[in-house]
Amino acid sequence: MLKSNWKIRRNKSVMFDAFATEYDFAATLQNQKSDFFIKNLSSSKGTALDIGCGSGILAFELAKYYDRVVAVDFSAKMLDIARQKRSSPKIEYIQMDASHLAVDRQFDLIVSDSTFHHLKHLPSTLQSLKKILNPHGKVVFLDNVSEVETPATIKYVVGAARDFMPDSSKYGFRNASRLLKFRLSPSWLKHLASDRYLSEGRFKKIYGRYFPGCYFVRLGSLMGVIWENL
Repeated sequence: MLKSNWKIRRNKSVMFDAFATEYDFAATLQNQKSDFFIKNLSSSKGTALDIGCGSGILAFELAKYYDRVVAVDFSAKMLDIARQKRSSPKIEYIQMDASHLAVDRQFDLIVSDSTFHHLKHLPSTLQSLKKILNPHGKVVFLDNVSEVETPATIKYVVGAARDFMPDSSKYGFRNASRLLKFRLSPSWLKHLASDRYLSEGRFKKIYGRYFPGCYFVRLGSLMGVIWENL
């Protein structure tokens, strides 16, 4: 069994803990990204690694296909929710900082959803991931891109208000109201103000350097990366 590493960035962890319950509510309600990963699984279905697993939504889906899923996140509260709501004999949830991965096994699939923009040393993380990927294994990443490194908070506030009526039609008034409250919460807006996004050009340059021959898929404000270790 893998153990939690000690190099947890405490401030970030506490920040995620503050909105973990509402984040899980929003992510569960709006879960539309798992399909991207499920459509790009590795040929071998031995072991998968989910980096920044949050409340375990993607890890739980991967466990339907893989013999073993290791799911890491640095938020203890997120992992508590994952273990409570999405436990499985196939899944091992571990508190771990993605910048300092401490794993002693190889993986057939490595995935990450909207996590890597939080890392201060992305290149070294990407390099370390290649070392733990099996031959013919696959990496499938999805992350935010923006021509503005940190969009102004007002943009998120306006966007939340704009989406309220469409969300009411799609999810019902009660759920849309709760979603709006979360999007306007001080803890969430503070989190967004700490994000640092790559532009599409820089994103492709960095990921293309470490995963030569990878291909990219644009999904709205997200960019997907798919690479097989041939």
